[in-house]
Amino acid sequence: MNKKNILLVEDSLLSSEIISASLTENGYKVEIVSTGELAVEKAYSSSQIDLIVMDIELAGCMNGVDAARKILESMDIPIIFLTGNASNAIFHKLISVQAYGFVLKGVGEIPLLSTIGMAFSLHEEKKQTKIYNDKLKKAHEELEASRKEYLELSENAPVGILKCDNYGNIIFVNQAALEILGSPSIEETKKINMLTFSPLVRCKLSTQLKKCMLDNIHGIYEMNYESKWGKKTYIRLHIKPFTDHYNTNGAQLIIDDITENKHLEEKLRKLSLTDPLTNVYNRRYFIEKLEEELDRIQRQGRGTFSIALLDIDHFKSINDCFGHHAGDFILIKLTETINNQIRKIDCLARWGGEEFIILFPHTKLEVATLLTEELRNNISKMDTSIASKITASIGVVEYCAGETVDSIIQRADNMMYEAKNAGRDCVRMS
Repeated sequence: MNKKNILLVEDSLLSSEIISASLTENGYKVEIVSTGELAVEKAYSSSQIDLIVMDIELAGCMNGVDAARKILESMDIPIIFLTGNASNAIFHKLISVQAYGFVLKGVGEIPLLSTIGMAFSLHEEKKQTKIYNDKLKKAHEELEASRKEYLELSENAPVGILKCDNYGNIIFVNQAALEILGSPSIEETKKINMLTFSPLVRCKLSTQLKKCMLDNIHGIYEMNYESKWGKKTYIRLHIKPFTDHYNTNGAQLIIDDITENKHLEEKLRKLSLTDPLTNVYNRRYFIEKLEEELDRIQRQGRGTFSIALLDIDHFKSINDCFGHHAGDFILIKLTETINNQIRKIDCLARWGGEEFIILFPHTKLEVATLLTEELRNNISKMDTSIASKITASIGVVEYCAGETVDSIIQRADNMMYEAKNAGRDCVRMS
């Protein structure tokens, strides 16, 4: 299997050397350039680049976002950004160029490798989807060529095809549609009326079908559907009305089972939102949740929440004495302990290294402090079979009117360091 070629765009010599070494050790071929202009030139002159890892802030006149935008004007290469700033402004810039993700500088090689792997998977899925859509479009054109060819193709098509009259009665169904719906026979399927059958009415398919026929417009819809015969599938529907002298006399429905694609999308989505080691949420997801909580309070003009920032005491000595595998085990054990205690409405995320952060929605400081104190006590009682005792220093704060995401997290960080200075294994609140 050929190695994937990665273009690394980084103007820091030290950073580029560290990242390049990590990627090379993991089986990638790496080329390095230091400016956005050189990245554009390299991308246009080489057909051997499979992915670009691009620093947002670069020396020269062209930053990483502008360089990416220029490259993507004429070619389809997955691009991942490196950034030291996880602000909303950065997120909007990345969205504007349809980046495949970003990695915060200094978080280690695992998030970078995970994001690269996900980018390759997403890019491949994108290519396969285009191939599929091209094939489907071609199939539609052929179906329109003649009624005879349509019937011959429809009966053996790899996608499900239904045809109904203007009143919703099914007048044609092919074998693929029977398999997708789990129907035992054509006769049983034809007993369904597309406009009045209650499961179709509930999922709004009947409404969309009626609108497409009434307005003579095409429609594409996706839905999670349980058929009359109990089969659960995620389906994509393409509704095309049939017209005769400008009057609609029915519609054709092309049905495709996209359940596997949806499962893959969900898996990739989860990978982008979780920490690969502990399987709890990552910093990116937590910031989104915190922003939602702030928006909710500011929109309603009432309510509160608290957050707790937690750091394992003397974690470096655990790694030094017992090895990083032992440190990883401690982190996993810690997240299990926290998840077993916090409430369903609470949100736990790995903030970085041995730091974790918890959101307590609708929770005042006093209650959050009690919950956190109990959590600190349980952590100190963890049986890890490695270190004699694991402890944590925790800072707890409650939202104050007018605060931002950055300011409340900074207060929690200050409280956590107060706990450190107070001798560790304690909670400090504000």
